[in-house]
Amino acid sequence: MAAQEHNTGEKANSATPNGATGNADAAAANVPEMTEADRRQVRVLTFIVVGFGVLLVAGLAVLVATVIMRASGKAPGAATAAEMTLPVPRGAVVEEMRLDGNLLALRLLGVEQREIVILDVRKGRILRRLHLREREQ
Repeated sequence: MAAQEHNTGEKANSATPNGATGNADAAAANVPEMTEADRRQVRVLTFIVVGFGVLLVAGLAVLVATVIMRASGKAPGAATAAEMTLPVPRGAVVEEMRLDGNLLALRLLGVEQREIVILDVRKGRILRRLHLREREQ
């Protein structure tokens, strides 16, 4: 009988999964009950944590979308000119074309003059016309 009492005593003082010693019921009995103010604080803190989590996910989504848009070369709201008309002097031909990003440079060779036209291909408009002439000596 003494052996049974000894085993029962060991069982009551054995370690719990969280590392505390003693009976689990005894440990739960020592925890004070939450008051209404404590419950309110827990609800407020839960709301704040969930709110920050939503903001974090939304911010990450905006960041990923921005990186994808910039990598694809499409900026929101940017108009693309599918077709445009460029007025050139009569008899002029395009001697050379160079594209640098959104800028297109055309070197035109005309009967009476030479000129360089710089276009913004994304907006579809002429940025500058440079009329070339021979240098007077």
